[in-house]
Amino acid sequence: MKAIEKVINERLEEVNKLLNISNKQLTKYSSTPDIHIQTSVTNGREQFYCFDGTTHTRKYLKSCEIIKYAGIIQRDYDLLINYKLQTIQKKLSRISRDIREANLEQITGIYEKMASAKKAFITPIIESDEEFIARWYERNQGGQNTYPIEGNIFTARGEHVRSKSEKILADLFEKNNIPYVYEPMLKLKNGHVVSPDFALLNTRKRKTIYWEHLGLIDQEEYAVKNLLKLQRYEDSGIVLGENLFISMESTKQGMNTKIVEMYIKNMFL
Repeated sequence: MKAIEKVINERLEEVNKLLNISNKQLTKYSSTPDIHIQTSVTNGREQFYCFDGTTHTRKYLKSCEIIKYAGIIQRDYDLLINYKLQTIQKKLSRISRDIREANLEQITGIYEKMASAKKAFITPIIESDEEFIARWYERNQGGQNTYPIEGNIFTARGEHVRSKSEKILADLFEKNNIPYVYEPMLKLKNGHVVSPDFALLNTRKRKTIYWEHLGLIDQEEYAVKNLLKLQRYEDSGIVLGENLFISMESTKQGMNTKIVEMYIKNMFL
């Protein structure tokens, strides 16, 4: 629902910008006369007429006269655009309001606001985020990679990680309140067991996302090995850009944290 609301609000923002431009355009026409240009087709030829809104009369315009009324034609176009933009704005505003009012958070909110004594006797129709996150952590245990970790790099949550970049990633997830575990165990479709760098939970969609950091992407053997790993992920339904994201760096180029923050914003917030 939030994804739909986001799309509607983005479209509404776009319409509001266009409406502001349109409103400024209309201020130029405050002193223009109440006349309009009409057209008709006779014997395959388009003809122009000037309609006077005050006298309700119209006169035929010769081809050489039409250019004098270009501003009136533009004004009538701008008026139509303004009217249509206002109509769209009202519809989008109403849809946005209806979506907010139809949010399922109202359902979960009923249970969350109840007295603790009553909660013990109730099975909610929708599991609360807190309960879902707790169960997710039970199913996704971190620290499953048995390969030794060298160095003394620790995340804000105290996890021992393999690189400074992984610490940066973990701390960004923590900063943005994204549930995550470091190096969980994942069994692929072919039976092969891997330990992704991170498993994260999109709480809004209640969907697990895996994140791999490729730290030596400029080394051929490392790149080939991880390309095979990504192919195995895809064979198991873990698709890059959907439920798998990667960050990367090389010996000459560090990780782009702005790209990472963009991924986090677009996927989780």
